[in-house]
Amino acid sequence: MSRRPPPAANESARLEEPTRRLVLGAAVTPLIPGAAGAADPAAEACETWLTRNAEHERLAVQWSSLESRLHREHNWLKLTRAQRRRFPESRELDDLDDRIEAMSDQNAALLKTLPAIVAVSPFGISGKLTIAIQHTKHEGDEVHALIVSVLRDFSALHGG
Repeated sequence: MSRRPPPAANESARLEEPTRRLVLGAAVTPLIPGAAGAADPAAEACETWLTRNAEHERLAVQWSSLESRLHREHNWLKLTRAQRRRFPESRELDDLDDRIEAMSDQNAALLKTLPAIVAVSPFGISGKLTIAIQHTKHEGDEVHALIVSVLRDFSALHGG
């Protein structure tokens, strides 16, 4: 496991990724019976998106590990399609790919509807911001850092 670098002198001014607690709090709190965000349609939609996104990422890692092993052990990329089909793992790769693609399509459709869903609690707003963070983490550093800071500030104001 790699070691963390020593903290910077101006670490408090540095924009950081949202903490696991912050993301999980925004995503999971609506699951708690009687929680303030339970009646928030935005919180519920965000919970669905975040849960599906976490599963998508888990399956992508599983797919990558399986493909890497096949490449290492059987020179997978140089095999023909017919040769690949002889391996039981080929079916597993296809199944994983299908599930990943379906979840991606479902989340893309849900993402399009989120701006129209009104958040009526801090949980809905936090959920929307968390999705924006997830969606922009590889897009633009400045915009991503800004959204992370908005969620951090909002959570600090609302006890998140």
